[in-house]
Amino acid sequence: MLVGMAFGFLVVAMFGVASADDTPTSDPALPDVELAPAVVVAAGADSVNTNAITRLSTDANSVLQRGTAFQLDDGRIASVAHALIDARGALLGDPATEQLDLDTVAISRLHDLAAVAADQLPESLSVSPDSGSVGQVVALAGIPESGRIEVVTGEIISRTSGTGYGIGRPDVYVIAAAVEPGWSGGPVVDASGRVIAIIVGREARSGVTLAVPIEYLPEP
Repeated sequence: MLVGMAFGFLVVAMFGVASADDTPTSDPALPDVELAPAVVVAAGADSVNTNAITRLSTDANSVLQRGTAFQLDDGRIASVAHALIDARGALLGDPATEQLDLDTVAISRLHDLAAVAADQLPESLSVSPDSGSVGQVVALAGIPESGRIEVVTGEIISRTSGTGYGIGRPDVYVIAAAVEPGWSGGPVVDASGRVIAIIVGREARSGVTLAVPIEYLPEP
């Protein structure tokens, strides 16, 4: 059973709103180093430029949902599709003060990825020219309900269909890392800080994180 990440926490296929009883029982790895009140980075995960990551708040069917988005250096802001498909409005930041123009949003429902043509964050991440590989250690970043950016590391276990993990995505990385509600839409980066995937879910039984390769991010 896949537990969502604050965006919708629909328990099988996407992140969504869930009670505390529906969240995974295994706790995420505790951060080793606190760099600042708003940023917590686990040891070995300092390749992530957290200035390129922000909270994304959306209004879908009169329900406020929160997750993660990040700025790419090609002029796109990336997140997950289910956060924006039915959104009537979207704000960046915490507090959420900066309007995101949804007129330019591009959505891939198949891969649950979304991109908006915007350059609104102070810094940006670049896309890795290389795909992730089994055994590779990567860093994952997201913004849980605490409101501070958190970064953890994990190893890519496999690249496979998500159907075996209860998620209808044809191509996902399975990563041995624990994330929390709110990390949906956060980046997965390599040792050089370049994005290889976007977090879309967590399998509750095993606690592994599922992330869709960045190559499927649509062009606005």
